[in-house]
Amino acid sequence: MLLIATDEAGYGPKLGPLIITGTAWEVQGHPDRESLDRLFQPLREPHLCGEISVVVDDSKAIFKPSSGLAGLHAVVSACMHWCKRPENSLLSALPWLAARDLESIRSTAWLDMQGRDTSWVSPSETRECLESWQSTGLRLVGVSSRVITARAFNEFCASGTNKADLLSQTTLGLVKTLMGEHQGSADFVDVYCDRHGGRRYYAGVLQHVFPEHLAQVHSETAKESSYVLSGGGPNMSVRFTVKGDRFSPVALASMHAKYLRERCMQAFNHYFADRHIGKLKPTAGYPADADRFLADITAVVEREKINCEHLIRAR
Repeated sequence: MLLIATDEAGYGPKLGPLIITGTAWEVQGHPDRESLDRLFQPLREPHLCGEISVVVDDSKAIFKPSSGLAGLHAVVSACMHWCKRPENSLLSALPWLAARDLESIRSTAWLDMQGRDTSWVSPSETRECLESWQSTGLRLVGVSSRVITARAFNEFCASGTNKADLLSQTTLGLVKTLMGEHQGSADFVDVYCDRHGGRRYYAGVLQHVFPEHLAQVHSETAKESSYVLSGGGPNMSVRFTVKGDRFSPVALASMHAKYLRERCMQAFNHYFADRHIGKLKPTAGYPADADRFLADITAVVEREKINCEHLIRAR
């Protein structure tokens, strides 16, 4: 079967992009959740990538601003090698990793990573880690991301759709893309998503994104909303789970999304620091600090004639 897992980074901030990432896995047979947990157990154990000990977990537990991106960088590097990608860095990988949003990224001056790119950890340094991760027969076949800039975010919401719908529709659209790329001969698709904020009901958005299927509710509880989709292709199971990133494939999607979001915010902060007179304290983009940052860069915004609708999320 094909297993797809998704998560996001940057849903709450006012500045910087919203990143949604999906990981796609080839899994033998149709194992239940308990069996899947055993298959993914090696990802939850610490392994060395070069000199860095890495473990796959919720990105919020792994990434600390004070410790930098080394751990996330190593994990993403290992996954690029696992997928047998030939590119050597995030910048060179973007044309396939975030293909749908590449033009949007390149047209946003403060997301320019040129001159600040970093090579992946080498294949020889990730080999030991990958040997363990693959020891139960798992195969990571793809990773894909959406990078929703503030401009794209605002245009979507201006069309009459709310922020929650943007997240759900984009996430499920990414699932559909990964299915198209990696479904192959799989007769079943098992989808796991971290729950989208407080949203509990997804049947409508599932039917909208997968009109060729019939979406039926399996359960909609306080902890998990699950659905079965049948007809029009392989049957699907889709779950939106509270703290879904405790499941390793979702956690890995979380780590990729967080890594990409942080790399974008590095470019964002460098862009404005380079144009600011004096020292400029960087921002992570969350509302209170975003207001401080925007006040600090008022002169830059005016001088560069930056359209605030392209910089600041309306919601």
